[in-house]
Amino acid sequence: MPLKTLKRAFLVLCFSLGFAVNGPSLATTVVQDFDTQGLTDMQSISDFVNGEFTKSMGFYSTLGWNDNPSVFDFMAGPHFEIGVGGGVDLIKVNSLGGLTLPALQASSNVSLPADLPAPFPAATLRVGLFNGLDVGIKLLYLPEINLSSIGFTGNYTGVGIDFRYKILDGIKLPTLTVEVNWDEMQGSLGLGTGVNQSSQYTDAGTTYNASVSGTTNYALNWNVRSFGAKLIVGKDLLVAFPYAGIGFQRNSGTVVSTITGQLKTNVNSEPGGINANVVSNGIPVVFEPKYLAGLDFGSGEGIHCNLEGSSNGSDLAASIGFKVMF
Repeated sequence: MPLKTLKRAFLVLCFSLGFAVNGPSLATTVVQDFDTQGLTDMQSISDFVNGEFTKSMGFYSTLGWNDNPSVFDFMAGPHFEIGVGGGVDLIKVNSLGGLTLPALQASSNVSLPADLPAPFPAATLRVGLFNGLDVGIKLLYLPEINLSSIGFTGNYTGVGIDFRYKILDGIKLPTLTVEVNWDEMQGSLGLGTGVNQSSQYTDAGTTYNASVSGTTNYALNWNVRSFGAKLIVGKDLLVAFPYAGIGFQRNSGTVVSTITGQLKTNVNSEPGGINANVVSNGIPVVFEPKYLAGLDFGSGEGIHCNLEGSSNGSDLAASIGFKVMF
């Protein structure tokens, strides 16, 4: 190749490299930075909320039992018990307002009450096996609920089995019973939140007015299992049977939160948008205590009414049940 041609090619190459280095900037705009940070903030919100529910879902799966320490006897009677009832677990959710984020206001993007009331309708069957030992079966079922006016959906199913063994009983003595149980629950919960946020956003040392509008949809899905043991003591006063118990739970499974939504953003009069689709995975609290106290009204065979409250130290649950003994 002639020397002149080589010089010309070299000059063209140098010119091209110079243009690449000093050419048009690919820097992002302020609204693009805001949208990127907003998506990161959305992940932080999802992680925070999922962490709150991991503290409750193991305990929630164990609710619905009638924990009266009086054990059934297949030979002497009462032989069987059939019961129905329901209650509410107040799931405590720490304030999202305390979560400080660079772009989004957490409580404006996912709206949850400080105490979320979670219902648990239940049906139970109990059978005496032999003197001092019985077995119970529990079914929890909440059909699909869809409250479009507030953006709420929810459903779940749960099952359980327990064994109770009477350690101590007598005319003058209290009844002392040990109970072991296995519970499993799976379900979902959905909440829609209308977003209308006005705030300030700081980028590279400059503060801008920012706004966000649209709708986010929060979904919680759980599949948890729990093994527990309790020591329950009570005294039969003929027409009433007060009792109390303490125990532990060993939980496992998965708790998953998802936030989706199309949000419009505006920073410094520049329009933008956030396409949210973030997922947080967790497990329920592995080991936790359980406390309970209750009062059973009724005497011998027939219809009884049972009032019970329980807690794991964070949630507080209360229930009422009606049962027939025969």
